Amino acid sequence: MKWLNSPYPLLQKAKYKWLFALLSGLFVFVFLIVFQPFGAAQSIAYKYFFLAGFGVAVFLGVATTYFILPKLFREFFRPEKWTIGKEILLQSCCILIISAFNSLHNYNWWRDIDLYQTFINFLIITISIGIFPIIGLIFFKERTLSKRNIERARLLSNQLPPKSVEETSTVQIQEESVKESPIVMQLSEFVYAQSEGNYITIYYLDDSKLMHKLIRLSLKQLEIQLENLSQIKRCHRSYLINTQHITSIDGNARSLTIQLDNVATSIPVSRSFSKADFK
Repeated sequence: MKWLNSPYPLLQKAKYKWLFALLSGLFVFVFLIVFQPFGAAQSIAYKYFFLAGFGVAVFLGVATTYFILPKLFREFFRPEKWTIGKEILLQSCCILIISAFNSLHNYNWWRDIDLYQTFINFLIITISIGIFPIIGLIFFKERTLSKRNIERARLLSNQLPPKSVEETSTVQIQEESVKESPIVMQLSEFVYAQSEGNYITIYYLDDSKLMHKLIRLSLKQLEIQLENLSQIKRCHRSYLINTQHITSIDGNARSLTIQLDNVATSIPVSRSFSKADFK
């Protein structure tokens, strides 16, 4: 269960989804031609057209899984909450969808067969062919990404500059309402900011204690206000951090996280940010 709940990267880029769907369909077509498992099309007319139909069915099944399901179940497909267990469930759904497309193709070719029994047969065939490569691929990918991100985290941690004398720069934050007085603090007192819809929460130090204040302001507007301070950097669409307070950068299969001093929780790092952003 611990392994199933481990974080796992969700395939999000459209070009990789299309490529995966295309290669899957092509692989099945070639596999059926070369090996002809289960007596596939050994003595029928237009054999290659028939077998090509299964390649198209696999392509449509994978495309449906990766393009349509995420739009129907947006909450389930949140990248930051994606796990190995969810990935296995996704691949299981993919097998079901591919089996449905395969059975429809076969039924369209042989109308005198039972559609329900055909679906069951193709479900068994699809599972028997695909289940072990899928689990093996998931396990291999998770281990590979874990090692890669752990190594990236180690390199980033080694590149963190030694703590120097505290900066005397001043941070001034103006809320959307000009009637409110600006929030003023030393740069070293600003720790990070987190976006919460149309508001942001400012986390800062007061006598070495972490305090917070909710104000009406977008994170983008705050980033613009503090753009002259090179120590203040965005690491995620919802977080703006003071790099002076970074104590370590850790990695797992999903992404990197930053640990700030005086902060109990880790700050996520979007994969769109490179290690150069934290030098």
